[in-house]
Amino acid sequence: MSRGGSRVIGDWTDDAACSRMDVEVFYVRGAILSAPALAACRACPVRDACREHAESNNESYGIWGGLTARQRGWP
Repeated sequence: MSRGGSRVIGDWTDDAACSRMDVEVFYVRGAILSAPALAACRACPVRDACREHAESNNESYGIWGGLTARQRGWP
């Protein structure tokens, strides 16, 4: 998942369940609004790679690898 489409994150993104979704779905606040993103992550074959990317790149916003920013340790 790349926000804004301007940066390349890694080859794993081609296989991501979110690769054809609107990325804004992954940058919302609240359990109800984040439900579609979290559902996509649950079935995603590259969820672990996505989560690792978020952790190694200090992604402080959005849902990555099935975890919210708060679940990844951000306020």
